[in-house]
Amino acid sequence: MKYELHSHTKETSQCAKISGKELVEKYKALGYSGIVITNHYSDFTFSLKEMFNKKLRSEHYLKGYREAKKYETEDFSVLLGVELRFFLNGNDYLIYGVTEELIENAPFLLPMYLKRTSAFFRKHGCIIIQAHPYRPYIYRANPKFLDGVEVVNGKSTKEENDKALKWAERKSLKIKTAGSDCHRESGAGITGIITTEPIKTNEDLLRILKNGDFKIIERAYNE
Repeated sequence: MKYELHSHTKETSQCAKISGKELVEKYKALGYSGIVITNHYSDFTFSLKEMFNKKLRSEHYLKGYREAKKYETEDFSVLLGVELRFFLNGNDYLIYGVTEELIENAPFLLPMYLKRTSAFFRKHGCIIIQAHPYRPYIYRANPKFLDGVEVVNGKSTKEENDKALKWAERKSLKIKTAGSDCHRESGAGITGIITTEPIKTNEDLLRILKNGDFKIIERAYNE
């Protein structure tokens, strides 16, 4: 079974050009068994009114996920994740194991920093993965606040992904993930993971990632 761990919808992420419905339909057509919706949680995501109002902020953030969730079926799962970027810098962090309730009750995350945020999400059983750590203007975070690294990203170069893998191994970061970083139809299904058991819930996803019970889908590079 194939799963996408890094995807965006236009209902929430301004840079995305694909709706939740279209995203699910596309991945079903590509033979995937599910996706994790990891919309951007950054200062580009929210209007000023939404940014400083918890209810409006969470409603906007969950809009794309909820749209995609409508098209979940018995053989296709739609799970909620986060791609978080603080005010501080351009680093992105993928967070898995997230629930709607957690988003609705979370503090305002953008002014925070990794140490505090990592503690918050780990307290709630989530895992934190640094996304595409070798893109320009990104620095490698302190590994003790991470659970893993995205070592294959669909929008990164082979050199960037190779460096990410080497860094993860050098820092003994056990969880090494892959995701297409899909923002539009043409970016769907570039990579992801393969499992021998279905991922139906956050508990399934976290267990499989922590245990390493998956393989990364090899991707092609046009460089």
